[in-house]
Amino acid sequence: MIPASNEAADLMRSLSHPQRLLVLCALGAEEKSVARLRAELDIAQVPMSQQLMRLRADGLVEARRDGTTVYYRIARPEVLTIVEALHTAFCGPR
Repeated sequence: MIPASNEAADLMRSLSHPQRLLVLCALGAEEKSVARLRAELDIAQVPMSQQLMRLRADGLVEARRDGTTVYYRIARPEVLTIVEALHTAFCGPR
């Protein structure tokens, strides 16, 4: 149980920044380009790059390059499960 709690705490630290959480919510089960993410979330290029770099370093997203376009997707199924639960809890009807 202790290793799992450490892993869960690390994941929660990665999710604890509002922009990183927005990026993961916007990705959901889809793959999206950086340009599409920026347009959907209205996040400037530098902060978007910083957040995507952190998410990649933490192993939460994977990148794929197609020419000059970089696409991102959620890398771990448990991340999608948590993001969906947070979306239901905070973004659903109240």
